[in-house]
Amino acid sequence: MTSAPNRRSSMGRRRFLHLPAVGALCLLAASCTHSDVPSIADDGDMLLSEGGFTAPDLETRVVDGPAGGGSSWDPVVAFSGPAAEVEAWIRENFPSGIESRAYEDDMQVAVERLGEGVQMKGDRLAHGVHDPIWFVVVVGQEEEPTVHVAMWSPVR
Repeated sequence: MTSAPNRRSSMGRRRFLHLPAVGALCLLAASCTHSDVPSIADDGDMLLSEGGFTAPDLETRVVDGPAGGGSSWDPVVAFSGPAAEVEAWIRENFPSGIESRAYEDDMQVAVERLGEGVQMKGDRLAHGVHDPIWFVVVVGQEEEPTVHVAMWSPVR
């Protein structure tokens, strides 16, 4: 009988400890500039990790999303490569895969975080939450697909 309250208590502690870590990351990322080396704001692998994703075995880059996102933390990480390597990253991060396909170009969920012209009809699309980080993932249809991962935290 005492195990359930202890489990809730430890989960609450983990979430409590996770929030300050994300807050510190937000402050760190906001304070970094392109001249900082190493800079978390320019480290796609580290940003993916902090957003709850594994880093791919491909080169990542941090790209600009639409201006004025208004959240305290909103990086967009992109990478591309051979389909087999992109699929391996998808399997690691989405065990059931990404089956949802965009039914039109520039769907609102993608445009809000990635801007216009990034997501096209037929691209695979996933969105959700790795508490407290929200995300949108778009996987292109190219022979060497491009993946865009937008992450943000509503916590200010």
